[in-house]
Amino acid sequence: MPVITPRVAARAIAAGRRATLAVPLALHVSARIAERDAAEFVYDPTQLANALRDLIDAIDPDGVPVCDSDVLLADCACAAELVTSTQLRASVEATRRLRASYGDRIALVAALPGPAAIASQTGTAYDAAADALLALGKELLGAGADVLVVHDGAHDETRAPGAPLTTLANVARFRQAAALSHATQRYGLPATVPLDLRAPAHVPGVAVTPAVLPRDTDIALLSDWVAVVRG
Repeated sequence: MPVITPRVAARAIAAGRRATLAVPLALHVSARIAERDAAEFVYDPTQLANALRDLIDAIDPDGVPVCDSDVLLADCACAAELVTSTQLRASVEATRRLRASYGDRIALVAALPGPAAIASQTGTAYDAAADALLALGKELLGAGADVLVVHDGAHDETRAPGAPLTTLANVARFRQAAALSHATQRYGLPATVPLDLRAPAHVPGVAVTPAVLPRDTDIALLSDWVAVVRG
């Protein structure tokens, strides 16, 4: 019987089959484990990749977040700056390095700002925000990302009326990757499964923590969450 590696599971989920991935949103926890500066490591591909390797060693997740939606938006005054930013370049290069190092043994998950978040941050219309999101997705998929998670958080949804992100979903499908919406179905995308750190369960789909975890999250608790979700 073939071994179901995390990347194989990610491809199964992308194809609509039943599988589970345990992916805590622990990017900033990785910086603490690696003793990296909280504000700077996401701008350096070597620090970012090494921190995520330390996270993998510490908690053995099925997948790790290679970027954070708020970090990608930081200091971007217009939609075009999203795809030329230092933080995106660092995430793309870290994704390439982790893909080369781990192969199918880890799923690489890109947490991306949704159209409402991009529109609110940059003052652009929905179509321009959706185009910027598509560009982000293409960059990270090309580097080896397996899952795109579109996250709008608390941003004003009236800036983005919710038209389907059909092209993003199609590009991800072509790459055998999944394009998902965080926590709830939006923009025509299926949703991740949010599970509180203190209430994990074995569920099908891409299981994530409801929010990005703070730097000081307890590692033992995080490791237990992964083990229970994985089943």
